[in-house]
Amino acid sequence: MPTVYSTITLASSTRMRTGNHSKKAAPLTAEQLAEKREARNDKQARIDARVQQWMASTNELAQSMATEFDMQPRYFLDIFFQGGAHMIKHQEAVNPYNAFRGLKSMEAREQGLVMNAPELHTQYFDEYSNLTTQEKEELCTKWESLRSTNFHLRRDTPRAKIQDVANVVRNMKMLLSALAQRVGVEGFFCIVKNNVHFRMDPEWYFTSRELEQYMEIATSKKWVTGEVGMKLEAFAVAGCDPANLLRTSKQKTDWMKGEIRSLLAKNLVDVSKVDDARLGWKWWEEDVEQRYGVVLEGWTASDKITDPSNLSTSQTVIHTLLEAVRTGACAFRKLGPAEAAERKAKWEMEVAAGRVVAKHRAPRCDAGIPRKRGRAEADEDDGEENDENHPPEDDSHEEITRAPPKKRTRTSKGAAATAGKPAKKSGMNSAKKTAPVKKAPAKKGARNDATTRGALERLKAGARARIVSRPIITSEDERDDEPEADAEDNTAASTS
Repeated sequence: MPTVYSTITLASSTRMRTGNHSKKAAPLTAEQLAEKREARNDKQARIDARVQQWMASTNELAQSMATEFDMQPRYFLDIFFQGGAHMIKHQEAVNPYNAFRGLKSMEAREQGLVMNAPELHTQYFDEYSNLTTQEKEELCTKWESLRSTNFHLRRDTPRAKIQDVANVVRNMKMLLSALAQRVGVEGFFCIVKNNVHFRMDPEWYFTSRELEQYMEIATSKKWVTGEVGMKLEAFAVAGCDPANLLRTSKQKTDWMKGEIRSLLAKNLVDVSKVDDARLGWKWWEEDVEQRYGVVLEGWTASDKITDPSNLSTSQTVIHTLLEAVRTGACAFRKLGPAEAAERKAKWEMEVAAGRVVAKHRAPRCDAGIPRKRGRAEADEDDGEENDENHPPEDDSHEEITRAPPKKRTRTSKGAAATAGKPAKKSGMNSAKKTAPVKKAPAKKGARNDATTRGALERLKAGARARIVSRPIITSEDERDDEPEADAEDNTAASTS
């Protein structure tokens, strides 16, 4: 029984073939190859003979039909082989004899005579034979001029236009449907009129109904085939120019200004060969011309190149500039190394003379206005001011050389757990002396005046009288400064 593989196993294993497969046939000998070659040549000879027989009968039939209907055999051969379609390319070159015969036909019509090609040949062939080569060339030139000036549309009636559109639409549908069957493609088209002299509704065609239904999903249910067709028709009648669909003058000028920026940006990328090239309108010389080695020529809106948003709202000025950009009259030009160096040197001379301003960074908007200072800066300035105004007094108390330490943040788990809880009752354990804590060095700019020293003395006196849970200044810090206090605490603990 063959092994059954799952999908995952098949995806990761080698491809295997099932069933019995015949082995490769043995090579033929030289005699066998010669026999096959002779059989193949004999078959091809019999096919050629039958084709020649059919061609002879076809030509014979075309000749008999030409005799019967007084026509050329070629006419019937075209019908037999091509269905009557003219597959030969139209001759563009003018034949001198055809030009001569056409001019003679026009002269005959002016005189009121109607002559066909055989009559013209019989009556004027001798005259054509006596013409020189130069005269024949003049006939060709004259005939080409008449043919180009007398050109007119053959299908210019409303009915002829409708038929022409119907034929084209039918052919396009056949081409798309056949392409979808042969190749496997999907698509759609829409045909709308571009003038008000022809009456025609928008013509839509989708290769599949599902494709039209998907358009509603792709456009978030904003797709209505009939409405889209009417909008396309209005756009085409307006000359395919979005500016003609805008209502106010400001909307039109804003759209044209945006179009100018877009076209110039694309032209800058094409000329500079830099994919991320950008238009820097404020510092045009440095950010555009010197950076990419280009120069903008044909600017018609103002004397100085500036952002189109800063231009006048006059539609005439903006439209003139837009047409110049579209036609290429206003476009960038790549500068050579010598020309670029010359322009840069000239620009530097203008900057040195003060006639132009070079690119620079604008000052801060709050320059010269005092900004809000931080707490550390304020404390430092305050300490310096107090030291100057209140020098330390010379009294009997011990001079404090270091500022009292600030409240320290407790990082131990026990301190964090007991934070905010009421203080324990005083007892033997509470009076037990703890290991001294090393004091933090005094910060720069700490206060050391009479007011600060007095407040420190009052805090020391209150610390001896009562026990607090979280003192601002710990007893350990006090004992480091006053050895006498340690002795008094030890005596009190032994007495209790």
